[in-house]
Amino acid sequence: MFSISPAKDAYPFVRTLSRSILVLSLFLSSCTLVQPLLPPTPKTYGSGDYAVGEAEPYPREVRLAKERLQNFIRRANPSQKVLLDRNPYVAVQANELVAGEIWPLLRELSGGRVRAKYYSQDFTNQPAYPVKFLLIFDWRTQRLVSEDGVLVIDTPGPGSVGQFAGIRALYAGTGWWPVL
Repeated sequence: MFSISPAKDAYPFVRTLSRSILVLSLFLSSCTLVQPLLPPTPKTYGSGDYAVGEAEPYPREVRLAKERLQNFIRRANPSQKVLLDRNPYVAVQANELVAGEIWPLLRELSGGRVRAKYYSQDFTNQPAYPVKFLLIFDWRTQRLVSEDGVLVIDTPGPGSVGQFAGIRALYAGTGWWPVL
């Protein structure tokens, strides 16, 4: 008796199809692995916004900013307390960096895509350009409004209201009211 068995290459399209599916699945999975390695698209802010970027704060920065917020609230005179009542959000400086420590921001600076009032085209000093890191609090609850802080180059004067990453807040700087 003889047995019926398929020839070795009786179904070549099945082998080709399975190889094609394997190659396609490897290609698609590699695209998802490469995507996080690409630089993030910079977030754009409105024309009146002081923000040039956002970042997650370290716990020590949150503690320092809370201390500065408490000082700002404690030092407010009666007219400044009225200003606080009108503006529940307060932007407090938690840190100051230089642009060279934040390479995506440095790239934006050198491309001229960052709003900076006093920025000059001095390419040798761009890495040393000061960048403030602000945390925005609801001063009544003393809780962060957003889990991310805001990177700014320019700021309004302390005690003035500004827009920071879409949030309207009173700028406290390092916790001191302006001397009048």
